[in-house]
Amino acid sequence: MPTRARATIVCLRSGKVLLVKKRHAKWNLPGGAIEAGETPLQAALRELEEETRLQAEKMLQLCEIAIGDTLHYIFCLQVDDQTKAIPAREISQCRWVRKKSLNGIPLTLRAGKLVRRELPVLIP
Repeated sequence: MPTRARATIVCLRSGKVLLVKKRHAKWNLPGGAIEAGETPLQAALRELEEETRLQAEKMLQLCEIAIGDTLHYIFCLQVDDQTKAIPAREISQCRWVRKKSLNGIPLTLRAGKLVRRELPVLIP
């Protein structure tokens, strides 16, 4: 039974997925813990801006996936080609990766499990 909740964002741009990385860590999808009093959408919008400086007014909620003790609220955001992600706060790098290349990227355990779930938005 999940005891934690996390908002995770699949941010898409021209067939590529946005990944973020903390210093000395593996790549991950943007997102983070849902704080007390926050809805999953509010957490997703906040985390995206905190980690990448990208701002959005809304996102499409795709699904909820339990992995281990965490319930992931998965959101999707489509951005245009001119949109640039800028690493902020604890994030040291942002990178746009082709969907078909995701399996070759060193992902965090959590992100790897989400990618292997074959969410339709991640299938090339």
